[in-house]
Amino acid sequence: MIDLQKEFIEFHDNIKLDDENQKLRDKREILLKKLKNNISDEAASYTTFNQGSYAMGTGIYPEDEDYDIDVGLKFDINKDDYDDAVEPKKWVRDALDGHTKHVDIKRSCVTVTYQENGKSAYHVDFAVYANDNSDGKMYIAKGKEFSDKEYRYWEESDPQGLIKLIKNKYSGDDAAQFRRTIRYIKKWKTHNFSSVGDSAPTGIALTILAYDSCFSVNKTTDWATKKSVYDDFSALHTCIKNIKSRFSYSWSELAQQMCYKISANLPVAPYSNLFSKMTDKQMDELYSRITNMLSKLDEVKGKTKRSEACTILVELFGEEFPVTVDKSIVGTSESA
Repeated sequence: MIDLQKEFIEFHDNIKLDDENQKLRDKREILLKKLKNNISDEAASYTTFNQGSYAMGTGIYPEDEDYDIDVGLKFDINKDDYDDAVEPKKWVRDALDGHTKHVDIKRSCVTVTYQENGKSAYHVDFAVYANDNSDGKMYIAKGKEFSDKEYRYWEESDPQGLIKLIKNKYSGDDAAQFRRTIRYIKKWKTHNFSSVGDSAPTGIALTILAYDSCFSVNKTTDWATKKSVYDDFSALHTCIKNIKSRFSYSWSELAQQMCYKISANLPVAPYSNLFSKMTDKQMDELYSRITNMLSKLDEVKGKTKRSEACTILVELFGEEFPVTVDKSIVGTSESA
């Protein structure tokens, strides 16, 4: 098939979002400074760390232009001293309140939303953790401010352990291909699913599928230079094929029909099923879309013209994927 590595690398450069993004760093640092200066004297001491795709090196530019930054706050508290897990979240909310129009205590974090032209443009999620527990484990504060008591609780969590697992799965250029492939799949997701509700798989669910054996490094060795030559298209194709094979077909009592279902557990505490919020019908629809993606990738493999192969990939990923014009034998170009 056509060698599309150049196009995939350009595509990756178009969509990647990482810790070098100056705007995101600025927003984070401004809020951390405000938190430090304004937090109540009654609040416990704390340390901070980056978490989420931003920290794992798998972030992409959002299609809806709403940038998401995840920050962890490790408070030097024992969860047993705070029956109401929302209380430490109030320390954070109160310190940041008024910085923007929207500073909200959500189920898993405190969210600060920045708006531009009346629309959400950035939001920074502060996850609050109890980090001085007798069992040596870390717990995240769950619950909204006015939730019933049973919904305000501490849950064991290991976000830094997760980051370490993802970042240490591969090394060197192999790790770079791993991260690129995750970004390709996440971009496909954002281009093909609504960002509202639970109809789409989460980014971390797709990342863990890749981590958990669906991804494998695809490279050859150049006989002349003895250097590794990476093939991102083949790595992506294999990963999607393996993800499709992870679905099982069974009866759904809720949907009253046969559905394709999938599960993937977080490899660290709380070891939860990352597809648990999707209904059986939503997972069945995900299977259909994964199957369609694999079919489109198979089409790409059969193309002999670069522009035709790229056009199919634009359908899958959006306009960020480049369309390269084929050069004819006489030196003219075919229109893309």
